[in-house]
Amino acid sequence: MPDLSRIREKIEAIVSETAEQHFAHLRDSMRRRLSEELNGDLSHATGASPTDLLNAAVASVQDATSQTDILKALLEGSTQFSRRSALFVVRASTATGWQARGFADDDAIKIITVDCAAGLAARVVESHTPSGAAAEEFDSRFVQRFGAPSDGNVLLLPLVIKSKVAALVYADGGSDGAPGLDRSAMELLIRTTGLWLELLSFRKSIPTETAHTENQAATAAAAPAAAVAKPAAAPAPVEDEVHIKAKRFAKLLVEEIKLYNHEKVAEGRNHKDLYDRLKDDIDKSRATYDHRYGQTVSDVDYFTLELVRILGDNDRASLGANFRW
Repeated sequence: MPDLSRIREKIEAIVSETAEQHFAHLRDSMRRRLSEELNGDLSHATGASPTDLLNAAVASVQDATSQTDILKALLEGSTQFSRRSALFVVRASTATGWQARGFADDDAIKIITVDCAAGLAARVVESHTPSGAAAEEFDSRFVQRFGAPSDGNVLLLPLVIKSKVAALVYADGGSDGAPGLDRSAMELLIRTTGLWLELLSFRKSIPTETAHTENQAATAAAAPAAAVAKPAAAPAPVEDEVHIKAKRFAKLLVEEIKLYNHEKVAEGRNHKDLYDRLKDDIDKSRATYDHRYGQTVSDVDYFTLELVRILGDNDRASLGANFRW
């Protein structure tokens, strides 16, 4: 009988190595694309280029090792692109203040709650997209407590994790009359943070998936030859869980491609040659997906389905003739 402990060690080593390579590549890819595509595109900075500031903010988020530290890094980074910012944790239909930056009393944010079923917060939670509005549309009590920004307008951004709004980030240009809000930078910073938090959640799930793979290997090793030739079907809950994770992982990989290639995606859809324009990104992400789920989920190609849905806007032809289904 094979040595199951050695099988386990080998499985864990392969899974761990593959995951580490992917996350290192993804971190470098994010930073490189931000530098290439946003150079000179942001509106305000002091002492450093706008791209450098955004790169530094993203790097701080990706270098953090816990969810709390990541959210703190997000808020610290937001100070480069807004005068005042605050993060609200969303639970059910209420958003509760967590931490703030730039207010006269940052700690006072902890006693603030916002109704997510009304006003600006409701629109952002429902649409999953950032929205600007008059300060009063956010929350009148908030304005009374902290004062309105000098231009009267605020920006509210959703932190989306696993297709749910986990938090709301408030930002405004401050009350001193100087321009102090860069919407584009704030949107990119929070979208990158959400993506990174979701990818880290997959990283934490590796031990569970390793244990599942190990159990499969042990069962196959101990089974009679006939059973090995035709293994019994795994329980439905286990199969469903693996499929859910595979689909979510494919979605993240494709969303990362779209995040940094908006112009190419738009042009590719119009000319129906998305694959030709994004070949390197698609092929690298495909390899990452196959390493992770190519063997365990062989009956459904979630990566291709997400390419069609997210990049192609549900139009298979938009990927072009050179893409192999």
